[in-house]
Amino acid sequence: MHQYCLMHLNKLIVSDFPKNTTIEQELLKYRLLNIFYNRENEIKFLEELQSEELNVINNEEKHQEWSKKAKKEFNQFRRKLKLERRRKKENLPLNSLEKAKHNFDKLMENIRTYDQTIQKRLWMINKHWLNLTLFHYLPGAPATNNPIESYYSKSLKTDNKKQFRTDKGIGNQIKLTQMRRLNLLKKPQKSFLELFRLFNPFKL
Repeated sequence: MHQYCLMHLNKLIVSDFPKNTTIEQELLKYRLLNIFYNRENEIKFLEELQSEELNVINNEEKHQEWSKKAKKEFNQFRRKLKLERRRKKENLPLNSLEKAKHNFDKLMENIRTYDQTIQKRLWMINKHWLNLTLFHYLPGAPATNNPIESYYSKSLKTDNKKQFRTDKGIGNQIKLTQMRRLNLLKKPQKSFLELFRLFNPFKL
């Protein structure tokens, strides 16, 4: 028995929803993502948007305009949370086993009201629950197959994964990330090489 990767489960959950979601769909998506990772902040924000939506839902023109604005606000909020975690050098926090079970059970209570795709995803999680929570029983065991992906809070593409296969590659990528966060790769006044040297860069 081995631990299934929670980051890849999250990727599957996101793919279960349309690219352009409604606020209701986005809220359900984050409730699924909230099973294992703490997404309470996003859920509270979306619940507030859902309450606001009731004021415009009967006016199609106003509702469309409001929806665009609401989605933009939510995306900005998500980016803000991500930047705060990066500044604090924190990963997306994991829920305790008890909290994860509580969140999952709440979703299962209403499973018949969800689309078939979401129902299948929940039953899949139910079937593999032990494999998805094994890390809780093994001190120090990771919840994801790739700790680098956990740091970046996303699944990496194949080309990016190749860059992390050596210590040097990991170091180089972290330095590039630091530079991007400080906007040093945007219209630099110093040469590219000088910028690299600011971060004790690669040995040439």
